[in-house]
Amino acid sequence: MPSDHVPQPSPAGHPGPLELAIKLGLIVLLILLCFQIMAPFLLPVLWGVILAIALYGGFTKISSWLNGHQNWAAALITVLTLVLLLGPVGILAAKLVENLQDVATELQTGAIEIPAPPPAVIGWPFIGEPLYSFWTLAATDLEYAISEQASYLEDAGRWLLDLAAGLGGGFLQFLFAVLIAGLLLPNAASARRAIFNFADKVTEENGAYLVNLSGATIRNVAVGIMGIALLQSLLSGMAFLAIEVPAAGLLAFLVLLFSAVQIGPLIVVVPVIGYVFWTAELLPAILFTAWIIPVSFLDTALKPILVSRGLDTPMIVIFVGVIGGTLSFGIVGLFVGPVALGIGYKLLTEWTRRDDDQSVLEPGE
Repeated sequence: MPSDHVPQPSPAGHPGPLELAIKLGLIVLLILLCFQIMAPFLLPVLWGVILAIALYGGFTKISSWLNGHQNWAAALITVLTLVLLLGPVGILAAKLVENLQDVATELQTGAIEIPAPPPAVIGWPFIGEPLYSFWTLAATDLEYAISEQASYLEDAGRWLLDLAAGLGGGFLQFLFAVLIAGLLLPNAASARRAIFNFADKVTEENGAYLVNLSGATIRNVAVGIMGIALLQSLLSGMAFLAIEVPAAGLLAFLVLLFSAVQIGPLIVVVPVIGYVFWTAELLPAILFTAWIIPVSFLDTALKPILVSRGLDTPMIVIFVGVIGGTLSFGIVGLFVGPVALGIGYKLLTEWTRRDDDQSVLEPGE
């Protein structure tokens, strides 16, 4: 005999399964809608947060010099950063776009021409003969090589054009991120408390320690690695422009890339020095070399000062972050990628370490 079972109403204050499902569905829908609305702004906002954390040490010093006027300190840092972006960074970015467009056009049309090497090259010590042979081969057989790889070169040309087009949007994202950082700096104390409260709710313990570890990682990667790489790129790029090296913007970008992945700028700088001595007068070439060599070793001098001991991020993590971030998000991803991956790496290693291991960062730091 079938039982006449009638569902009992839920006790007061406890929603039934249907009501709970509707509420959860509305919450998920609201979260997805908010994410969809905020998606175009997520990357510059993330970069603005990274900039704010990286610049916070300088912000506190400037604020103390201005007798605690935090708004004035934040405004000063914002203006100085914008001047840097609109000045040398903007000039090199414009040159980079021009160089990428030229290279893309030559790749797509097959118009690349390499002149024959001058006889003097063969007399260069150590590298003269192999360089002369390789240069001669490239000058005589390049047309055949291009015809064999025409489809690949056209694809490479289109990719370079897309990269050049994305630089303009990336530059605007940088400007937006600087403004966001300027707005965040005066409110850093309240934001820090909110983050600590959120971390305490998400993690049962060590929430403050993990937040401090993430902040220290951001400062190390953003300032100690990417900041130094950007400084080397700017100083090298202005020297390339001053001595009128061809493709100065592209060469400065390569300095940024190789410095960021910890290979170093010498792989770009040494051939440029040889070109300058070959084409320029002796005195300008000597002055250029006297400038560019110390710039190439800035990372060796500054990294031990700016990177905290025990928090050094492995080169492979930075390399993957730089390349993956650039391919995924363009020029902004070049900076955001290694920072985000560095944070993930540090949190993962902290989560998997033994409880009796000594911490590299005390929760109060």
